[in-house]
Amino acid sequence: MRILDKYLYKELFSTFFAVLMVLLLITFGTEATKLLAVAVQGEIPPNIIFQVLLYKIPPALEVILPLVALLSVMLAIGRLYQDQEMVVLSSCGIPNRYFQWRVFWFILPLALATAWVSLYLTPLSFKLERELIAQAQVASPLAAITPGKFNELPGGGVFYAKSISKDKMLKNIWVQLDSKENGSIIMVAPSGRFEWINGKLAMVLLNGISYQGVSFDKTGKVDDVQVRKFERFEGFLPEIQVTPPGRQKYETPTSVLWHSNKLGDIAMLQWRIVVPLSILVLALLGLKMSKSGPREGRFAKVFVALVLYVVFNQLLVTSRSALAHGEIAPEIGLWPVLLAFLFYALYQGSLKPSFLVMPDIKVWFKPLSKSGFKETEK
Repeated sequence: MRILDKYLYKELFSTFFAVLMVLLLITFGTEATKLLAVAVQGEIPPNIIFQVLLYKIPPALEVILPLVALLSVMLAIGRLYQDQEMVVLSSCGIPNRYFQWRVFWFILPLALATAWVSLYLTPLSFKLERELIAQAQVASPLAAITPGKFNELPGGGVFYAKSISKDKMLKNIWVQLDSKENGSIIMVAPSGRFEWINGKLAMVLLNGISYQGVSFDKTGKVDDVQVRKFERFEGFLPEIQVTPPGRQKYETPTSVLWHSNKLGDIAMLQWRIVVPLSILVLALLGLKMSKSGPREGRFAKVFVALVLYVVFNQLLVTSRSALAHGEIAPEIGLWPVLLAFLFYALYQGSLKPSFLVMPDIKVWFKPLSKSGFKETEK
């Protein structure tokens, strides 16, 4: 490897990781704020917020890595233009195609890593996040239960469990519920648990006995009591009801999308393939945008680059939506957007027509010399 190659790769790597850390901190701050708001509303337990944040890293990388590739290449190569190093390199006969290939080989391993994240890790993270929240919602009623003591239920009644095993099974259960219609009900069961049934959190008792109508008259005698045995009792407590997280389309494995003929699945599959390819395209676009004149600042074209990234991303999102709704053919899909930006990134000339170049109006108002020609500055 030549000295120039090492120098360029060092600049690109340092700038890439610096931009990545900044954008990750911004993204995590936003996601943490949203999760804290959701936890305050009681939709998820506060003790799983950090784990949920970790599961949100792969989806966040899909969004910010293309932008990181664009900005890092643009800032790293832009510094060479500002320090006049590119002028020296060009005078030594190093063409622009040399920098395109160095940027390509620099970004290729990152694109392959992004492909692994997009095709495998992101669907898995959505699935694990959903399962984590569902398990935490089931375990949240158990957190309010103290084994070996009588615990008051929010809606009225008493709950007792001698112990709670590691697999969240309740042992030696005694429950007393108050009902206006049926009076007091007492249930005894050797085991039980909380589980999801038809989208609701239910208290399940196994192989127990229920006593209904337990009360005493004025003489102290017990009134008629109905005793029933049951193999399985399911009781829904409205006070602890929460909405379980539903299965999302983003957690569908890539292998399932590959063999699917649904337009929504085809659109999602093309999106996962386009994400790593967009890193290559935007990195080459960053190289094109990094070129600056002597009097232009280092960050002169950052705003233009951000606008191009927003346009690129919105075109991909719009094409994915159109493909999912059958408005464009799957053979066309998201590829025209990618190819159009790739062509612009690799094009060495200028796409601006000559009639858009503004003439020098100041020359028109300069006085004529004796010879009949306008005077020019020496």
